[in-house]
Amino acid sequence: MARAYRNPSAPETEWSDTDVLAKAHYLVDAFLAFLRLERPQNDILDTACLPASKPSLISAFRLVIATEPRGEVREALSCAGRVLAQFQNRVGMRISVTPACSTQIHERNATEGGALERVLHQIDEDTRRLRALLGRACEIAESRFQRRYARPPFQDDGTYTWYGHC
Repeated sequence: MARAYRNPSAPETEWSDTDVLAKAHYLVDAFLAFLRLERPQNDILDTACLPASKPSLISAFRLVIATEPRGEVREALSCAGRVLAQFQNRVGMRISVTPACSTQIHERNATEGGALERVLHQIDEDTRRLRALLGRACEIAESRFQRRYARPPFQDDGTYTWYGHC
């Protein structure tokens, strides 16, 4: 049984490890479906539009990646999880980030520029943190699922030892 994972609607029941993993897969699937609909590209969005809280989604990605045996799937999940950095608190309306032509330079209000700089700085920090967290989850999965080449417990003369041979 998993410890301390409780269902908010039924606080007296504990979730099994299988339930926790199933919930993590559900959250990751919900986020991937959300990405297919919203197509954030390079835009900055508010965390309020996420299908679950940002910390819950990060934890779900870490768990799903750490339990995924296929390397290519882990890498794809890691890339999708890093998109969470583009979701920030109290951003409001979607901020489209597109390169501007040099002929379209406008003077910006200093407060608008400062707010945008803060959001971009937070995105940079989140990207670095998510890259490290999800990369560590990939390393855990690689160490769990790498092929271990154990020798059979039989010697050339046909004798058997339960602990194998070195």
